Amino acid sequence: MNWKIPLYNLNIDDKEIDAINKVINSNWLSMGMETKKFEQEFATKLGIPEDCSVAVNSGTAALHTAMHIIGVGPGDEVLVPSLTFVASAACVMMVGAKPVFIDSSSTHDFNLNPSDIISKITKNTKAIIVVHYGGYSSDMEAILKIASEYNLKVIEDVAHGPIVKSKHGVLGTLGDIGCFSFFATKNITTVEGGMLVCRNPKIIEKAKLFRSHCMNTDSFTKHNGRASSYDVNGVGMNYRMTDLAATMGRVQLEKWEIQQHRREEIVTQYRSHLLKIEKIILPYAHVPVKNSSHHIFSLLLNSSEERDRLAEYLRDRGIQTSIHYPPCHLFSYYKENLQTFEGMCPIAEEIGRRQLSLPLYPDLTFDEVNLVCQSIKDFFHEKG
Repeated sequence: MNWKIPLYNLNIDDKEIDAINKVINSNWLSMGMETKKFEQEFATKLGIPEDCSVAVNSGTAALHTAMHIIGVGPGDEVLVPSLTFVASAACVMMVGAKPVFIDSSSTHDFNLNPSDIISKITKNTKAIIVVHYGGYSSDMEAILKIASEYNLKVIEDVAHGPIVKSKHGVLGTLGDIGCFSFFATKNITTVEGGMLVCRNPKIIEKAKLFRSHCMNTDSFTKHNGRASSYDVNGVGMNYRMTDLAATMGRVQLEKWEIQQHRREEIVTQYRSHLLKIEKIILPYAHVPVKNSSHHIFSLLLNSSEERDRLAEYLRDRGIQTSIHYPPCHLFSYYKENLQTFEGMCPIAEEIGRRQLSLPLYPDLTFDEVNLVCQSIKDFFHEKG
């Protein structure tokens, strides 16, 4: 469908194209110097040492690598929010462990409920995966306190929140490992790509080995004549980022500040209109705009029926919407293999029934925001 206002629009221009052409002309496309520079520049943006990041080919790869490195395996349990993209849970299954789904805090805060975390800790619990929904920080103070008390590792899934300074600190640098995604729709994109960050040099070294078949010499080093052979000290994956992806990421990093400021302006505009509508809830409206990446702009309607009718009403006017997310514990795979069931995460389920995501991207104009908001007002006016 040719949307009048799409949910998301790529922000790619001649800068990315020129950078990619330069890499193509260099005659080296796989992981090389561009990837190394992207790692260093991304770490610097986060305020951590430049050797504390490892570029990989997806956010899922970063999460799987994190699970592998901290030693999660069969018999272990990892606490995971139910209201997240399925990769957060799948990475636990990939190492043979069991994801235990945690409910959301409230209809105003979709993130992990610390009380539910405590209630679901067992002798088998090894780690907590914290997702910062939409780029809004989870209650890291409470979560880190729980993790310390029960000797648990904390993995931050920061797919939604690159370079966000919350009241707790920069997201992704607060737990043991931070995992980022640079998928096409993310605030910073390499089309496909991800990053693992950690201040522990031993974890970084293990991650670098794991992403490239556990070879002690990479292809770029051999290409430059600095090695002719290599050894393998374990079983790894091919999770390498290409220099094509990395060079796009470097350009996107240069644009980040301007893009972030624009998202803040758009969210402020949305809030100024939609907070006046009593029949909807705006999650995270209490959070200062500076403290989020604003990856997703959510509404909460009164019911699933009303949500679906509004989505259809907007679709008929050329405005695309989406749902973030169906709760993971209600997917068939987890019901069949983990015996998850409806009612085990009631707040996440309620959010899943009533949530709607509106268009949000830096090129969205104020006129387009006003049109979206006016269409929502018209829906409730016509509904009566």
